Amino acid sequence: MACLHDHSCEEHDCSSDFSLYKHIDLPKVSALNEAAPGSVKSVFKAWEQRLDSSGAHLESNDGDPELLVFIPFTSDVKIKSISVVGGDTGTSPAKMRAFINRDGIDFSDAQSMRPVQEWELAENLHGVLEYQTRYVLISYPYFISHLLLFMNYS
Repeated sequence: MACLHDHSCEEHDCSSDFSLYKHIDLPKVSALNEAAPGSVKSVFKAWEQRLDSSGAHLESNDGDPELLVFIPFTSDVKIKSISVVGGDTGTSPAKMRAFINRDGIDFSDAQSMRPVQEWELAENLHGVLEYQTRYVLISYPYFISHLLLFMNYS
């Protein structure tokens, strides 16, 4: 695949060049229904460190397969793809729904509201899968100040 810049992406991994990690307001990241409070902050990593499994893991409370993850950004962004690196033996989410620039969404809202995009997820133990976003997440007229991800593990 030829890039629009000075090299071929077959020979160079461009993902780190476009990572939004540096734009995530990490102290304000939060999750509802996480098994270990605050563990959500540990799953956001620079692209080069995405496979580093040291530290806490993000899991939902026992018996409840849902998580709501609130991701604020320090500046307005456009999202081209999302990578969810998950554990094995069913510990990675099966579905994900995205909502942008919406405050006060709870689990009931996340199940009933129409998301801007929804994905069926596969286990991604090696961080090679990226889920492309629809045009709306790239060209949202007011850009994206925060993202809410509703994840279901069943």
